[in-house]
Amino acid sequence: MPPRHLPANWIHHRLLPLAAGLCSSTLAAVLAWVVIDISHNKARTEITAQAQSHLLQIRDRLDRQLQSTLSVPETVAAFLAAQGSMTPEIFSTVVGRLLEHQRNIRNLALAPDNVISDIYPRLGNERALGLRYLDNPQQRGAVERAIQTRRTVVAGPIPLVQGGLGIISRTPVFLAHPPGRAPVDGPKYWGIVSLTVNADTLFADVGLTTEQMGFQIAARGLDATGSQGAVFIGRPQIFDESPATLDVPLPGGGSWTLGAVPTGGWAAAGRAPALVVMLSYAFALVVGLLSARLMRAHQQVLALATHDRLTGLPNRRLFEDRISQAMLAAHRDHRAGALLLVDLDGFKAVNDDLGHASGDQVLVRAAQRLAGIARASDTAARLGGDEFALVLNVVESPDAAMDAAQRVLASLASPIGLDNGQHVLIGASIGVALFHGHAVESLPALMDRADRALYASKRSGKGLATFAEASGATGDLGDAGMARAPSAATATAPASPPRAQG
Repeated sequence: MPPRHLPANWIHHRLLPLAAGLCSSTLAAVLAWVVIDISHNKARTEITAQAQSHLLQIRDRLDRQLQSTLSVPETVAAFLAAQGSMTPEIFSTVVGRLLEHQRNIRNLALAPDNVISDIYPRLGNERALGLRYLDNPQQRGAVERAIQTRRTVVAGPIPLVQGGLGIISRTPVFLAHPPGRAPVDGPKYWGIVSLTVNADTLFADVGLTTEQMGFQIAARGLDATGSQGAVFIGRPQIFDESPATLDVPLPGGGSWTLGAVPTGGWAAAGRAPALVVMLSYAFALVVGLLSARLMRAHQQVLALATHDRLTGLPNRRLFEDRISQAMLAAHRDHRAGALLLVDLDGFKAVNDDLGHASGDQVLVRAAQRLAGIARASDTAARLGGDEFALVLNVVESPDAAMDAAQRVLASLASPIGLDNGQHVLIGASIGVALFHGHAVESLPALMDRADRALYASKRSGKGLATFAEASGATGDLGDAGMARAPSAATATAPASPPRAQG
C-alpha cells in the first residue's frame, strides 16, 4: 500500500492560505445554504399542506356532488330492472321530477341494447337519438366496463355528440326475475341508462377552477384516464412544477388527478426574509472559518504525532501501537505473526557521496517499496534514520515470514532512481522475530529478539534475513502449530557497495 506523503515544507506552502480560504468559503456557503434551505423547506412544507388540504376539500365536494347526481340514473335503472320497460310518457314524467333540483344534469338517456332510444329533455338533444354506444370509440370502453362490472361507470370530460363537454355516467340495467322463479342464465341484460352532466357548472360548484385561495389549480385525466390523461382544467405546465397532487377516483375504476401550485410559483413560496439570509450567511462564514482552522490544526498535529514527516509511513509511536495490537490479536486468536526489522545497507555512503537530499529520496523510495510489499492488514513503519519495520499480522509458517523478508530484500536490492536521473544500489539486512498466541510477550522483549537477529544478519555479511531465536516465554514454536525456526535463513547475495550510476 503506497504511503501517504507529507512534504517537509507543506505547512509553509504559499498556496496554503488560499486553499484554506477557499475551503472556508465553501463550507460557509454550504452551511448558510443549509440554514436557508431548511427555512424555505419548512415554509414550503406548510404551503404544500395547505394546497393538499385545499385539494381535499375540492375532492370532498366533488364526491358529494357526484353521489347526489348519480342517484338519478340509479333510480331510473332500479325502475327498469323491476318493470322491464318504461313508456315515453312515464319516462318523461319520472325523469322530469328527478331533474327538477339537479341544475348540473344536461340530459338522461335510455339505451336498450346499447342504442339510445329516448332522451330527456329532447329539445336540443335530438342528435343523440339512435347513437350506438358500441360503434362509438370514445364511449365504447366505458359501456363495456359497466356491463362487465355491473356497476355505474363515470367517464369524462369527453366531447358530446350534441356539442360541448360533459361527464357521462353509464348505469347497466339487468332485469329482475319474477318472485319465486330463478333465472336460467342469470339476470338478463337490458341496456344502459346514460346521464350527461355539464362539466363546467359542476366544476364551478365544487370550486374546481383555475385559481383559488392563492393557488393555481389544474386537473388532468380526460375521459377518466388519471395521471396519464390530458389536462382539462388549468395550465398543463402546472404538472411540470412539482405540484401538490391528489387523485379523484371515479365510479367504475377511472380517476382524475388534481394539481395545485402557489400562485407565484414555488420559487417565491416561503422564501426566507432577507435579514434571515444575511444572518445565516454571516454565522455560517464564522463557523466555516473556525472549522477550517481547527480541522487544519488537527490534521497537522495528528500527522506529526503519528507519521514520519519525510516518508509518510507510520512513525515509531504508531508502530508500537500497531504491533501491540497485533500481538494481542495473535494471543486472542491463537495464531502467529511476525516482526521484520529492516536496516538499509550502505545508506551512509549515499549520504556522504551524493548529499542528504539524495539520501532523503532513497529513504522515500525504500519506504514506497516496503509499503508496496505490506498487505492491507500489515503495517510498514519508519523507526528512524535508515531503520524500518514491517509488522505481519498473520503468518502461516516461518517459511511465510521468511518469504516476505526475501521479497523485501529483493525489492530493496533493485536500483533506486533519483530525481536527477541517477540510480543508486543499496541493500538491506533483516531480523525476523515471530510472535504467537500461547503467551503474551512484552514488546521490548520482541524488539530485542528482532534486533539481535538483525545484528546477526549484519555480522554475516549484510544483505541477509535472519530468524530470531524463539522467545523463552512462548516455548516451543510447535505449540503454535509451527516448526522451530532455524537461527539463520538462506538469504540473497550481499548487495554491492553503494555507488552512483549515471
